[in-house]
Amino acid sequence: MKLKAITQQSCEVPCKGGIRALDSKFKICSKKLTNFRICYKALICLFFLLATAVAAADFDLEKAKRIEQFLNRIANRRQPSLFLKKTTFSESELNSYLNLIYIKKYAPEVTFIELRLRDEDHVNGSIKVKLAGEKYAAVPQFLRDVDVSFQGKFECSNYHMRYVFQELVINGGNYSPEILDEALAAAQFNTKTRKSIFDWFTLLPGLKKVQSSEKTIYFYY
Repeated sequence: MKLKAITQQSCEVPCKGGIRALDSKFKICSKKLTNFRICYKALICLFFLLATAVAAADFDLEKAKRIEQFLNRIANRRQPSLFLKKTTFSESELNSYLNLIYIKKYAPEVTFIELRLRDEDHVNGSIKVKLAGEKYAAVPQFLRDVDVSFQGKFECSNYHMRYVFQELVINGGNYSPEILDEALAAAQFNTKTRKSIFDWFTLLPGLKKVQSSEKTIYFYY
């Protein structure tokens, strides 16, 4: 409404003054419109800067380094402890570590991950994965660039850990974890060692067990 008013009032043809007055009016109109565009662009830029700041605040490098320093310390211990010890980290610290350090070192195919920790080792979350190159030529096309959300719980045994999927949503569609696992197995028919989404993997050096409660992760070492 303000822009319309500026155009109507400032660009109205004058009754007196002839061409010079008309030219003057159009100059005023052009200047007001230019100022409006500058203000509009400034507001848009400010909006994107604020949005970026909010997104960046989700992951904090200092929080990520707290977990990294702890893991490096227990991995480099010369003598193992005789007694099981426990260290606690927050959900925010864990997600910061996973996104800023872990996936860059160990899982470059993952571009984003967020875990929501619950009681009794239940974990919900979302993950973005992009599989490219000959290494993943056998993977079905619909699984090469995916947004995944999931619900389930993790299990630990003998310095190993696995995640038991209970619900799985890929690019907005619901999938049975068991059927998806069968599809992955079929895609690996010519490989010597087949991988499963339910596979056990070895915990990071120094870790003996992991547990979770609401918004909290426990590392035993």
